[in-house]
Amino acid sequence: MSAGLLTGAMTRDRVANFTADDWRRNLPNFREPLLSRNLKLVEHLREIGAKYSRTPGEVAIAWTLREPAVTGAIVGFPSRSQLSGVIGAAEFRLTQNDIAEIENALKPEIAA
Repeated sequence: MSAGLLTGAMTRDRVANFTADDWRRNLPNFREPLLSRNLKLVEHLREIGAKYSRTPGEVAIAWTLREPAVTGAIVGFPSRSQLSGVIGAAEFRLTQNDIAEIENALKPEIAA
């Protein structure tokens, strides 16, 4: 779940308020320019998930599991309450349009 980034619970303010000892502060995905790109991706995951009553995390896991070479996903979470945000991913299937939307969101932006 990329250290909580793909769960849908991460915001720019939350990242800005990480404590000095939060190890995520030093991860490239939580620093610009990747932070903005990643938060935008999560919004795409949220929009897709809303169509199916799924969380961004479930959409992210389903996107990963759609690959035939991927036979499973190891997903960790610090509390049992967070299980509900990913449990439905096992049986959830994305449409080809959903997959294309995610893949387009993952393409690098071309600077003007």
